[in-house]
Amino acid sequence: MLEESLASPEDFATLFQYFWYRDFPMDAKKATGAGRVDWTIHIGVVVRNIADLMGLVTRFERGGRKDAILRSTDGDEVAIEWEWEDILGKDGKLKGNELGKLKCHKVWSKDKNRERLLNYAVLITYTHTPNIEKVYNHVMQKWQGARWPLLLILINRVESRKFGMRRDFKNIQMSIFNEGEEVERRELRVVPAFPWEVYGTRWSYEMK
Repeated sequence: MLEESLASPEDFATLFQYFWYRDFPMDAKKATGAGRVDWTIHIGVVVRNIADLMGLVTRFERGGRKDAILRSTDGDEVAIEWEWEDILGKDGKLKGNELGKLKCHKVWSKDKNRERLLNYAVLITYTHTPNIEKVYNHVMQKWQGARWPLLLILINRVESRKFGMRRDFKNIQMSIFNEGEEVERRELRVVPAFPWEVYGTRWSYEMK
């Protein structure tokens, strides 16, 4: 496995934030029509750029149909899933099986080492703003027994007709959930989801 200093969840979170703002698929006034495909591709580009800076290669739709695997010369290092639909359904329960896929990932190793572990997993998803704490509680329960940490990148939003996608993103909430039976959440950062909301940057001048 890579040294933690080269590929930590904190590194990933920082790089995700700034690559997320780069080549953003919409602005506040003129190009407001970005849809599901645009955001899915945007995240894919962000993930590939992060892997490149970490010295890893990106393999899409690998390892049991994970959205992406970041791989070193030794094997799998990071497994990543992202989903456009809200992580919580109308019944207040988790939708989809992204967490299950990340938790049970079968790690590929060049030397066929069955004991090899991921450095961590990453889930990038969305939720309505009032549901943030509910998401955290569900993830803590679901991640019990995992063999590696989880970086949750949660983009909270509200319904809006302001943009073509009918979503008004608010913040990117980044948290780490530890591995093991007793799972706790550690908050890394909360940042604006739209680059033009980042005070003092050129984006706030050019895109707003």
